[in-house]
Amino acid sequence: MNILTKFEQLAAAQPHKPAAADETHSYTFAQLRDTAARLGARVRKEQPEGGPVGVLVRRGADTAALFFAAVYGGCFYVPLDPDMPARKLAVILADAGIRLVLGAPGDEAVLQAAGFSGSLLTPAEAAPEAAALPDCPDEAPLYMVYTSGSTGKPKGVLKSHGAMRSYIAAFAERFGLTGEEIIGNQNPFFFDAAAKDLYYMACLGASLEVIPSEKFIFPVRLVEYLNQRRISYICWVPTALAIVTQLNTFRQLLPETLRHVFFVGEPFPIKQLHKWLSTLPELHYVNLYGSTELAGICCAYEIPRGELPQTLPMGRPLPNCRVFLRGEAGFVTEPGVLGELWIVSPALALEYWGDPEKTAAVFTEETLPDGSRARVLRSGDLAEYDGAGNLVFVSRKDFQIKHMGRRIELGEIETVADSLPEIARCCCLYNDVKKRIELFCELNPGVEAEGKAIQSLLRPLLSDYMLPARVHVLDKLPLNPNGKLHRQAMREMM
Repeated sequence: MNILTKFEQLAAAQPHKPAAADETHSYTFAQLRDTAARLGARVRKEQPEGGPVGVLVRRGADTAALFFAAVYGGCFYVPLDPDMPARKLAVILADAGIRLVLGAPGDEAVLQAAGFSGSLLTPAEAAPEAAALPDCPDEAPLYMVYTSGSTGKPKGVLKSHGAMRSYIAAFAERFGLTGEEIIGNQNPFFFDAAAKDLYYMACLGASLEVIPSEKFIFPVRLVEYLNQRRISYICWVPTALAIVTQLNTFRQLLPETLRHVFFVGEPFPIKQLHKWLSTLPELHYVNLYGSTELAGICCAYEIPRGELPQTLPMGRPLPNCRVFLRGEAGFVTEPGVLGELWIVSPALALEYWGDPEKTAAVFTEETLPDGSRARVLRSGDLAEYDGAGNLVFVSRKDFQIKHMGRRIELGEIETVADSLPEIARCCCLYNDVKKRIELFCELNPGVEAEGKAIQSLLRPLLSDYMLPARVHVLDKLPLNPNGKLHRQAMREMM
């Protein structure tokens, strides 16, 4: 079934309800449907059905219309960051084979700098008549997101209509969320995490508020904006949530309409999570776990009300997922034994674009514990079960190193360092050239300490072979555009 089928039903049933809005502009469901379908009619004339359409995305409600226009045109969209280096944009455009881009007036300069010779369409060039719904089966591509590859070359991960429909249905079933929510979007639309917000709106009928990026620089203004727009649901990266508590925003102002605080993408520093839980204990807090290689997420942990956890599990699978741990000796079921996370779900991605070798290595046919065969995502994430049967993330396989003859999880060192009251956030990396562990950290306000002092604090908490040989104290740890720790930028400092 086409992903737009439910959206069409919502536009007919609640035409005047706000669908997507930013600080200066908004669409009702009827307006969003009309804008997307009419521009989709132009897409259908310009681009062969089923092909890729690039979308230059900005922090605004218009981006939703551009995404859906590509789908109404019978194509799949590829989100593009207009601020990325022209050379990188050129690589993505060429790799995806994009000949048509949707964007805004003035985007010609961005595309020219990247050497693009195809066509640019803007909403002003929409056709007078709306496009009919394309006939897309579940396996038809819906969108493709590019992520950084281990070789430095971006890789495209292709998602299907059926994968997204499966995820949204499971998400709604698990959490009982409805179209009454007002979503506060934080993730840029060229990152995969933003798709959760977009399709929650399009398939469940909630309203989507795109929060201006500058609000996250001034947390008091951010909370003011949440209250003004009556935002009830957020799904942010933990770094964005931690900014609020690190600057003691709640002493000045509290969220008034917020009910659901979901977080995804990286571990939430426990000290900052406790500040949220202690100040606003009545809210619904959920830790989500997912992967770029599937639509949405596959595991979740709902924090019991009144609890201040010392570690934060990934939780249990969504209804549309089966999750297994594969250890060196076979499948793991007992607590405390490390294994790679294997995921079976209709929400798995279709492929790595143009890379059948990597696709075959990551998406494999495997025999499961019950003897059945299934397509499996070998996630590369290492986890274990806790005593309650929850999955607990330990590290990435590529964060596991061998140092001084020992296998070490860099994530374990980060967890210990983060427990120090002096440290606001940290990142642990391995220097392959000098063969040593290095820790980057940002200190809490009012704390003054050099790297050697932090190293001394860690010494009684870590085995000698795990102790960072060098600690870098930075005013601010670098973040990528999605608000996550920018590990590559720190690696270049080593």
